[in-house]
Amino acid sequence: MKMPDELNPKLLAPCGVNCISCQRYQNPCAGCLTGDDGKNKATLKCKIKACFDKKNFSYCGRCSEFPCPLIKKHSKKYVKRHYLNTLDSAKRIKTMGIGKMMIQDRDLWLCSQCGGVIHYQNNTCSECGFKKE
Repeated sequence: MKMPDELNPKLLAPCGVNCISCQRYQNPCAGCLTGDDGKNKATLKCKIKACFDKKNFSYCGRCSEFPCPLIKKHSKKYVKRHYLNTLDSAKRIKTMGIGKMMIQDRDLWLCSQCGGVIHYQNNTCSECGFKKE
């Protein structure tokens, strides 16, 4: 998938992960905020998403309980597995706003070789296979 010129804010998961950078995006998942079609069991059981749905917040960083134990645990797991700090992403939402964050995320996940999307799970481009270090 080629990186779009602008990222849709609906592709920013409540935890701070940008869905466009996920290997599952459009394969077949359409993103955390767009319904349950195409999501795997783990994603459907996501405690962050359940909390978001219950509290009716857009993003963890906007919750009065932020940072809560749930997002801290989530971030620790993502740092260990993917070197992706979701707590920092959620903080960026709170401090800079969605618009600026989406511009930063586009630059962060854009493949410098072909304009594809770098997946956070393996730091590899979806189009050309370039490995981001």
